[in-house]
Amino acid sequence: MALAFGMCAAGTAGFTACSDDDDVTTPPTPPTETLGGTLTENLTLTQGSTYRLSGALTVEEGVTLTIEPGVRIVAVDDDLVDYILVKQGAKINAQGTAENPIVMTSELEEAGAWGGIHICGRAHTNAEGGTGSSEIGNATYGGNDDADNSGTLRYIRLEYTGFAFDEEHEANGISFYGVGNGTTVDHCQAYKGSDDGFEFFGGSVNVSNMVVTDCSDDSFDWTEGWNGRGTNLVAVQESEDVLGYACDCLIEADNNENNNQASPVANPELTNLILVGSGSDTEGVRLRRGTYVRMDNAKICGKGLPLVVESTYTEQALLDGTDGAHISNTQLSGNITSENGIYTSTEFQEDGNKTYQNISYPTYDAVLAECPWMAGWTRSWGTTSTEAPEEISGTVTENMTLAAGKTYRLNGAVTVEAGATLTIEPGVRVVAVNDDLVDYILIKQGAKIDARGTADSPIVMTSELEEAGAWGGIHICGYAHTNAEGGTGSSEIGNATYGGNNDADNSGTLQYVRLEYTGYAFDEEHEANGISFYGVGSGTTVDHCEAYKGSDDGFEFFGGSVNVSNMVVVSCSDDSFDWTEGWNGRGTNLVAYQEAPATLGYACDCLIEADNNENNNQASPVANPELSNLILVGSGSNTEGVRLRRGTYVRMDNAQICGKGKALVVESTYTEQALLDGTDGAHINNTVISNAVDSENGIYTNDAFLADEGNSVNTELNFTPESIQAACSWMTGWTKF
Repeated sequence: MALAFGMCAAGTAGFTACSDDDDVTTPPTPPTETLGGTLTENLTLTQGSTYRLSGALTVEEGVTLTIEPGVRIVAVDDDLVDYILVKQGAKINAQGTAENPIVMTSELEEAGAWGGIHICGRAHTNAEGGTGSSEIGNATYGGNDDADNSGTLRYIRLEYTGFAFDEEHEANGISFYGVGNGTTVDHCQAYKGSDDGFEFFGGSVNVSNMVVTDCSDDSFDWTEGWNGRGTNLVAVQESEDVLGYACDCLIEADNNENNNQASPVANPELTNLILVGSGSDTEGVRLRRGTYVRMDNAKICGKGLPLVVESTYTEQALLDGTDGAHISNTQLSGNITSENGIYTSTEFQEDGNKTYQNISYPTYDAVLAECPWMAGWTRSWGTTSTEAPEEISGTVTENMTLAAGKTYRLNGAVTVEAGATLTIEPGVRVVAVNDDLVDYILIKQGAKIDARGTADSPIVMTSELEEAGAWGGIHICGYAHTNAEGGTGSSEIGNATYGGNNDADNSGTLQYVRLEYTGYAFDEEHEANGISFYGVGSGTTVDHCEAYKGSDDGFEFFGGSVNVSNMVVVSCSDDSFDWTEGWNGRGTNLVAYQEAPATLGYACDCLIEADNNENNNQASPVANPELSNLILVGSGSNTEGVRLRRGTYVRMDNAQICGKGKALVVESTYTEQALLDGTDGAHINNTVISNAVDSENGIYTNDAFLADEGNSVNTELNFTPESIQAACSWMTGWTKF
């Protein structure tokens, strides 16, 4: 093995990774060894140690460089050019953690101080001849193995990269040369480099949770036919006045500079982007030279030209949807710029995108509030507070406030007792910890929750484990009626009392709140909804709330008189909306959308499942909510869409129900007879369903439905997420599909 090491003492103190606060003063462990030369045998850099990088470290074919959590590599400030090159057939296995990231930096803490990481794989490139040579190290890359595996990069921060070898060759944070999708890349940050943060030269590698901070050239760059996926991408550029240098594009994207139609065509799939420019009048995202892109859910701001499309091939692909090319659910702080007038602002906005939006991320914390996965291992900019999120749990007996824009870790149950108020300010993000504790929020009778987000700064409650059923959602218990036996009940989660005779009871306010991945299964009978309303009164304010990909119901009402409006449920595996025990509030502007099981990996049940009382269908007061303005879109299965049963009544007006084999099902004599006779105002009017009514008892039949005011059957009725959003402008900016 021709590898140069400076042999120092092997036993060293463990290294504690820097937090994301720039003002950290704890010095790192002194370097123990010096790296450089050619690596021809496997090498492990041991956990918590610090190493000096002096010159190039080249990993040869068949060899693996393993870097354990907490390792710090410091490029020496001398006359040698420092970089790490992983050749074809070699691997890098660098797996840090959020608590102990791997940090690669330089003694000279300036942009361009060292040469970063260069990885060469055997996946495709559309460079002439199908192979190329890396700009740094002149190593071969490219081939036809898109599943090629060059190793793992996880929780890595690269600082001060971008060394200029000459005017044409500067080193990025990480350069991916023909890297295949067998390679794992997530949670990487490029910090204050003098070239690009991350650049892709062809290949099929997928990346996620990637951050670029203040790199002077482009934050993200691709060419030569990259067609992997990029999920959760963040780029932030401070102004030239602050940095002392200017930053170029947030994304600069080509297919092939010399042949814009070279194949395979660059066509990455990008989702969940926050791209914040330096305030200059230059380009933000620049799509050019024949590249395609599939981009969804992006916010682009801080540039005079936030989105620029160039070349006939690029613009025409976006216009026609060639190979799935599209930009959707994207917001710009300005307008789109079209070089050729093919894909213009008009076409851009037809895809559900928005121009001239008020988008602002003035601090690191503002980005962190939307991206809690950045906490603890990334390095911030500016002078903001960037400490790790505070944990919340236990019993709240005095008023408690979660401060605007901050992130909190929910570790177990938070129970708010009578007389106390839990206040959650705009932009707060609550992240349920992925451990053995059951995480949920319970508001008891006489307590309040005051959670008031805004469309621009919604309150987001989610989980580290981004899977349906990861945590337990919100449970609110009030003093309003329930027709449960005895007039009171106990919440399924937390065993708290609910019910009474105060239908005007006030349990607080929920506005612009998004709940993700709820539905934790306590047992077979007890799964947690997004929000469970137990005997909640009409003095409570509930509007603009979303339940996203939960494993039980989105919103469920156990009696009560609470009114809700502007409510969205996306791909919750049980029912989108559910009521029982006599709910008789109002529901206005209700949207439910279910993806197909083939896409989700699980099936969804009803769009609405409604009972009066399971054990006593005639229990009083009878469930009889007033619902208006509904768009309910099923998953394509042959099951029930809206299922009215067990004695419930309903007053429903202006609904569109589709995507289920049985769009509207009515069951039980009491329910059907009430709809036929108009008992207590029960009716369904001005409603369109995609197939005939399914009547269990033949009382309220399809003919009876059609005889009521404004009802019809339209077998062509269909909605996409884009068409739903176009029909419901109140969803803009805070919902998630």
